Amino acid sequence: PITQHRRYRIVRNSLDDFKEIKKLLDTTLNDVVLTVTSDALGRWLRSRYFPTDDLKLRALVPVSTRPKKRRGQDTHAGNDLLAMRGYLPVSEMDTLKRLSYIKNSMDGLKSSNQAVAADALTAVQNFAPPTVLAQASRLNFSTRIFNLLVTNVPGPQLPLYLLDRQMIDAFPIPFLAENHRVAVAVMSYNGRLNFGILGDYDAVPDIQVIADGLSDARDDLLGATARQRVEIIGTD
Repeated sequence: PITQHRRYRIVRNSLDDFKEIKKLLDTTLNDVVLTVTSDALGRWLRSRYFPTDDLKLRALVPVSTRPKKRRGQDTHAGNDLLAMRGYLPVSEMDTLKRLSYIKNSMDGLKSSNQAVAADALTAVQNFAPPTVLAQASRLNFSTRIFNLLVTNVPGPQLPLYLLDRQMIDAFPIPFLAENHRVAVAVMSYNGRLNFGILGDYDAVPDIQVIADGLSDARDDLLGATARQRVEIIGTD
């Protein structure tokens, strides 16, 4: 059982970096987010000398099921969130193979007509990410069917202001499901894509290892993407 105390870390990223990976490798931002998260978790587990050979973690990924005709309306999602489960291949050491696995495993979700972009929940005029996370926390699911919550909430890509003061950054705070020691949330805003990692205070004293792993995983994927671009140019 988890305690009532928490540890929290953030990781700042450029949205353009993730878009570059998405474009060149013909995938989605959500796939890139899950790939980076999977890599970071693998690094963290191995830092604890936990064997990750052939290990796949199951992530719970809340997605929007809001019909197109209701996009940009109220942010009270109600039953417009669906809990999807995808595998994170933490044992895979090759970053491109890891991305390919996640892309293939999520194709069923992407090809279904049920899941649509979550930006239906975060229109600029009623930007309310806490509402999205609150709705996700009330989804009816068994905590036994997944190892980790990973939420990805798109926000407005222009600056927001309060009393003529610009909001510089937005950082998401996920929730911990019962008996789950770590959760990851991602939020984009005005050219940034920021991670928030929440952990049980007693169970995850090394939460910074996860945060550092996210940065390292992003850099590794960017490097692999750059090499892929060079190969494409060379072929042309």
